[in-house]
Amino acid sequence: MNDNLKSFLSVLALVAVGASATLWWHDMMELRWEARRTMSEAARKDRMLAATRLLQQNGRVVNSVGSLGELILPKVGGGTMILSGASGTALPGQAQEMLDWVRRGNTLIAEPRSLTSAEKAALAALDPSSEENDEEIEDEEEEVEEPKPAAAPASAQGKDEDKPKDDEDEEEDEEEDHTPPEPPARSYFTAVAHDNKDPLTDRFGARVRRDAKACECRTEPAAKDKDKPEAIAAARRERDKTVSRLILPGKSYPLELDGGKMELVSLPNAVAPLWSDDDGGAVRVYREGKGQVVLVTNDYFSNYMLDERDHAQLLLALTELTPGRNVTIVRNLNVLPWYKALWRNYNLFLISLAVGVALMFWAAVRRFGPIIPAPKAERRSLLEHIDASGAWLWKADGGRQVLLDAAREDTLALIRRRAPALFRLPEPQLWATLARDCSLLDADVSEALQQDAASHVTRFTRQIRTLQELRNHYER
Repeated sequence: MNDNLKSFLSVLALVAVGASATLWWHDMMELRWEARRTMSEAARKDRMLAATRLLQQNGRVVNSVGSLGELILPKVGGGTMILSGASGTALPGQAQEMLDWVRRGNTLIAEPRSLTSAEKAALAALDPSSEENDEEIEDEEEEVEEPKPAAAPASAQGKDEDKPKDDEDEEEDEEEDHTPPEPPARSYFTAVAHDNKDPLTDRFGARVRRDAKACECRTEPAAKDKDKPEAIAAARRERDKTVSRLILPGKSYPLELDGGKMELVSLPNAVAPLWSDDDGGAVRVYREGKGQVVLVTNDYFSNYMLDERDHAQLLLALTELTPGRNVTIVRNLNVLPWYKALWRNYNLFLISLAVGVALMFWAAVRRFGPIIPAPKAERRSLLEHIDASGAWLWKADGGRQVLLDAAREDTLALIRRRAPALFRLPEPQLWATLARDCSLLDADVSEALQQDAASHVTRFTRQIRTLQELRNHYER
């Protein structure tokens, strides 16, 4: 092999390796858009959000409440009420109020409760095939839900395998012989009627149970194959076998409903529905006064099932059974919280109790602790005190003389300190000298220094002013 061929093959190998690396990089590392179905936060909080939006878009007035306990029927407008998942949770008083509301010409959509073991026995006595179906369903549930028991020892397995079939049949016959006889179906039905009552749907005699036909079909792909298109397609084909078809009154075409794994069954002496789907296992409509009660198997109108089959069209059709445009949706079967129930039933008592407690608290607090002393008034100025003292002395007996003597003594003391030689003169000459030095009248100086306090305001003021002028003269 010459050098040119070797070089060509080497370049070709490098190009192939580079192309493979590039394809691997784009396949494994490149970001791609992938469509995934997710649920918004609002939809997670409100399981009937999709139904609410659909009804509002079609001109219905939708009012949602959290539970049956929050529902105030006197305030509910005429139209349709949907009890979403609230099967068998209505109290007798609530059920009676709702049925009275329906009788006035409205529509109620609800789900009956499931069969009890006694009701299953009552139906099995009338239809033995139903008992076999129930046993098959229970066996399937045990296989799916219960953990598998530990493997038996090989010796025990060998013994069981070696055991003749005839012996097994004899043991089964003996077990059947020892089982007590079952009471008649009527006694079962009567016993359960007292213990498990559904006051809303008991009058119709309809219950929900697992659908044996649906349980035989794998309507959902296995966990390991949930992302495989062929497994999803196979599960959809199996689900098509459980589809229920409903022809609405006045319509010529059927609506397809997803049967799921549940079906409606009738108890002994059940009321015949006004109309229903093809086998009566998905939807039943009963007449109640001027209105209708619609019993459905599944929660067809929740966010998880509304987009399946013709569930959305069924919802719109059921809301058209009555002329009212109001739709009330009870979202959950949760009972009313204790504080809301307490307020709803005893609000007047709670208000009175709160007012009484507030009055007791006020009566106790207003005398609590020592008495607070009165706040001190703002301190007055010195001139206000002097003015008040002078006004009091002016009105008091002898007070004017006290004021004049104090001013006179203070003035003479000041003059004695500043001009002591003047006090060697006789008093008439002293008064005349003081008057001449201060440019005052002799009579005014004599009146201020010798006479008693004047009773007239003008004369008393002149005496005080003369003393003040003498003081000002000798202070300089």
